[in-house]
Amino acid sequence: MYKQTIITILLALVTMTGWGQTFNWKIEGTAANANPEDTLLLIDLEEQNEVATLQVRNGRIIPTSGTLSNPIVCGIAKEGRPGWICAFVLEEGTATIDIDLNKDYVQHIGGTPANDDLMAVFSAQKSAPDDLLLSRQNMYNIVSNVVSKYPSHIVSSFLVGFCKGIFTPSQSLSLIEKLAPNLQESSKIEMLKDNLTIAQETEEGKMFKELTGISRDGQPIKLSDYVGRGKYVLLDFWASWCGPCKAEMPGVIAIFEKYKEKGLEVVGITVNDKPELSDSVVQKMNIPFPQIYKSAPMSTYGVTAIPATILFAPDGTILARGLRGEEIEKKLQEIFN
Repeated sequence: MYKQTIITILLALVTMTGWGQTFNWKIEGTAANANPEDTLLLIDLEEQNEVATLQVRNGRIIPTSGTLSNPIVCGIAKEGRPGWICAFVLEEGTATIDIDLNKDYVQHIGGTPANDDLMAVFSAQKSAPDDLLLSRQNMYNIVSNVVSKYPSHIVSSFLVGFCKGIFTPSQSLSLIEKLAPNLQESSKIEMLKDNLTIAQETEEGKMFKELTGISRDGQPIKLSDYVGRGKYVLLDFWASWCGPCKAEMPGVIAIFEKYKEKGLEVVGITVNDKPELSDSVVQKMNIPFPQIYKSAPMSTYGVTAIPATILFAPDGTILARGLRGEEIEKKLQEIFN
């Protein structure tokens, strides 16, 4: 009994030594196109709270340091500028970051092990080949290696979420299986897994699933009114509250006008939006293609982020998911040219 008590106490002491332990972090680097009055915010992307502020002098980030108990993935944001400029890992050691405030992607991150690996992912994304399947596979191989290397590190959880729009649902689910149990059981990953399981039923090569809603004039409408009727159909998922959706809409309209005579139909699918707000944008932007309001794209197609697209073959088979901008154009050139 006495021996068992001693062992229990020792185990408790071993466990307690992990409590309250902290590590020192430091960040330095450069910020091109920064004004003297610019203040950069360091945001915890998981908790969405401010970690620190960064000052820039003569294009250089003044070295800033602090302590944490666990690594976190941070984004750098500029006051008055929407969104974050880059993502990196705040972990033990000195992270070096080079950013350009006029661009939406990181120029360079490094200095610590996880940041070196994260930079490899960003570099692969930036220099992706024109072949979509090859590009996706290259990215998947790199991310899979990082997740296997850091199964219990927050960077792996971040990458699974960050790449969900790039990889197929099956690929993303396979990455989740590589995560340590504590990350797999987080509410964020559990919700993502549920959505990916739904999306897996509608990934490339699968037949379309019915989606119902109302048209612009308030009449019942369904996806099968367009899909599976002998035309290529591009679904564009968007909402009136989504800035990037509206920013990309002129490009979607241009694609519709360019290919409609060749056999392309475009259908807008609004996500979590009120019909009157959606229709106001349709009128203001002169969107010429049909819309489906008040549908359930998240539960039917696993759409977790917008803007998003799905391209269907004439027989209703899903050809591609997640194409945007130039990717849509390249895919349609392959089909129609």
